[in-house]
Amino acid sequence: MADVSFMDNENQMVIDAVCQEIGEHLFNEWNESNLDEGILYADYQIALMCDSNYLKRRYNEHWELTPDEEFYVEFKEEE
Repeated sequence: MADVSFMDNENQMVIDAVCQEIGEHLFNEWNESNLDEGILYADYQIALMCDSNYLKRRYNEHWELTPDEEFYVEFKEEE
């Protein structure tokens, strides 16, 4: 039996497609689990995970959150 993954013999396009498919599946499961706690909580988890200051700002604006509130997400103002 080989000590390497069968994926080691695939080209990068196949690997990328598989990674995208798995990523979408895992995101959907993660997001559905967060939605069990409510839309605000699910949005909060997305805002926490993203690197985009723009999306973090938009999340706070959408939910009308201020820095003293529990689900507020810190972000850097873009210059």
